Amino acid sequence: VGRVRAVQYSFLNTKETIPAEIRHLKYLESLSISSNVNTMLLDIELGSEVCELEYLKYLTLFSYGIVSLPDDFVKLGKSLVALDLSANNFTSIPAMLTQENFPKLKSLSFVSSRRWNTIDLRRKDEYEDGVGLNVNASTDNVFRQLFLWENLEELRLSNNYIEGPLPDFIVGRNGVEGYTQEDADKFGGDTLKNLVNSKIPKILPNMKLLSINLNFFTGDAPDRLLYHPYLLEWYPESLIFMQ
Repeated sequence: VGRVRAVQYSFLNTKETIPAEIRHLKYLESLSISSNVNTMLLDIELGSEVCELEYLKYLTLFSYGIVSLPDDFVKLGKSLVALDLSANNFTSIPAMLTQENFPKLKSLSFVSSRRWNTIDLRRKDEYEDGVGLNVNASTDNVFRQLFLWENLEELRLSNNYIEGPLPDFIVGRNGVEGYTQEDADKFGGDTLKNLVNSKIPKILPNMKLLSINLNFFTGDAPDRLLYHPYLLEWYPESLIFMQ
């Protein structure tokens, strides 16, 4: 079984982490584990078995009841291209998920991480184990760093409890750059040429799909979103502005 390249598991009812035997599939490139039941009642701490898969490129851990990642999860940063941790019980985005730790990552998904359903976040403290993925977009530094992840091409954060205004970025501060003439030429000129001297920060420049809808964002949409070269590919009327 050492040459197996892809494995998919569906667990109907388990409170355990993924099978320890998975570490023996040395050349595994794609792993998908999903479909646990009663996930809102589970507090699964992901074990280190998956971290031994040094060739893993595509990892999906969907609707499993996971609340945390092991410290050595960063080992996967050498190979991982796509990571989907949607519909689990994270209360925040793991701090280890950075461009520095995962330089090859192109797609990151945290969709529908709502442990419990509520329409009133003023009551979120009534839930002892948390309502789900709940961060303040303007003050949470881990969330902010996601928007500085230059290599990302897909970022999915829809249907969570992310609240507050989107983080603000200013060209020239904290390493934030603006668009250059080279960028304008790369995208064929058009309206992007007007950004070269406009001080619009160059945020998520390679992003082909951004979904942040169905959260609790407040405030105005930043100009950097409205002028992004891939805005029309994001389906903004549904994946951006629908709050």
